Amino acid sequence: MSETLKEQMIQALTRLKKMNWSALYTHMDLPSLGLMKSIEHNSPDSDDNVYMVDLQEQLYVSKAAISQLAGHLEQKGLLLRETNKNNRRKVTITLTEPGRAVLARAWNEFDVILDEFIKQLGDADARETVRLFNRFADITESLSKERDN
Repeated sequence: MSETLKEQMIQALTRLKKMNWSALYTHMDLPSLGLMKSIEHNSPDSDDNVYMVDLQEQLYVSKAAISQLAGHLEQKGLLLRETNKNNRRKVTITLTEPGRAVLARAWNEFDVILDEFIKQLGDADARETVRLFNRFADITESLSKERDN
């Protein structure tokens, strides 16, 4: 691989990392949006809820990070954490009414941004971008596992 290509990859990654993504959407940060969207259909009486362990897998973050994020959103009054009535080892996380309102505004805003990205990229390039981002994430995870062993 040429040094120029390596340098271009580093520059592109650095640009992405430096991006002020929160300037694009004002209602909520991306991890909070992901968590709230994931639990949108949770309810205290449902057997089909998304739990903390599910959120770890869906959002690709640690248990500690999910707990911290959920605690922050709970302090803001956007969600509730309650011991599951059917299984006391599980905690059911549900949105409050203010949480649902904030999620609706934030999701609509984010949806407009995604539409603009897709519009500017075009459908084919948007699909290719998703494919390449996922491929990059897969390679990164594989390399991390190799180093851990």
